[in-house]
Amino acid sequence: MASESIKILGVRVDKVNPVEAYNRFLHLMDSHTMSMIFTPNTEIVMMAQQDKALRSILREADLVVPDGIGLVYASKLHNLGLDERVTGIDLMERILKYCHTTKRSIYILGGKPGVAERAMEAILKVYPSIESKGYQDGYFKPENELKIIDRINELKPDILFVAMGAPKQEKWIYKHRKILNVKVAMGVGGSVDVWAGTAKRAPVFFQKANLEWLYRLLKNPSRVGRMMALPKFMFKVLLSRDFSKDYAPKAEDGINGGNSEASVSASPDKHASN
Repeated sequence: MASESIKILGVRVDKVNPVEAYNRFLHLMDSHTMSMIFTPNTEIVMMAQQDKALRSILREADLVVPDGIGLVYASKLHNLGLDERVTGIDLMERILKYCHTTKRSIYILGGKPGVAERAMEAILKVYPSIESKGYQDGYFKPENELKIIDRINELKPDILFVAMGAPKQEKWIYKHRKILNVKVAMGVGGSVDVWAGTAKRAPVFFQKANLEWLYRLLKNPSRVGRMMALPKFMFKVLLSRDFSKDYAPKAEDGINGGNSEASVSASPDKHASN
């Protein structure tokens, strides 16, 4: 059950709505191999313009949902058939509901000290039937990384939520994909902060109007530099012809030996919150 994919500025994005994305997740839960779920927005697509390793990682993922209204606008401009966005936080919520009803287990990795713990506590209050396998902040030393992975593998959580920010979380999951003993690893970025209460999601009005980016900017004007990715993206969309209804990656998208296993520093990345 493979998702139909499109190409936006050379980056693979699956043509799914929220229901289709969730159904794809359910299919991945029946797989016998570890699956990777990523949620790129316009900022991450812009990162991938210069980062071939990130572009290839997104290409190789099992589910790549369009978490950004800019991607939908780009699709409409080029008639690619992507009708709505699938936010990472909403998909995470659906997955948590699934874990609650089926009594599945989760592990949270990433965030500042204390954030993953508070997020887990909040999740279990809403979904008490979820089995918590543990949590670990993202400020671990590189020499402790394999010990943490060994601990995760020993606990065998069904779902591993990785909250390191993009592109760090995508690269971390990809780097360790062959040794992680989990069914699904998903990059969730700032969603863990929302669950922990250290960040607030935009009010429903902003969500429905596809203006969550504006709310975040109003709440935190220092994000203006990051927010410039959206107009830059749209300008590039208007001028570029690098779009396709049927995604076929170029040869140069492949990860070379050095980038595929790029090292991940101990402190969380400060780039995109997705």
